Amino acid sequence: MKRPLRLKEDLQPASGRGYMHVCPWCGQPLLLYDTRDGDQAYWCEPCGKGHRAGELPLGALRPLPHAG
Repeated sequence: MKRPLRLKEDLQPASGRGYMHVCPWCGQPLLLYDTRDGDQAYWCEPCGKGHRAGELPLGALRPLPHAG
């Protein structure tokens, strides 16, 4: 992973469909990174785990509070 695409302060990576990406293991918001192969991945710093943006595990999306 090269560099974060979002700042740490921007912890609301909303998907535009009323969901945000969270860690399926601890529930913390995830940071989006560019990978060396040109793909993107979400990474949880506290857990030290992550997943590719196109391969979401169960529990990786949480509805935003204002989503209906």
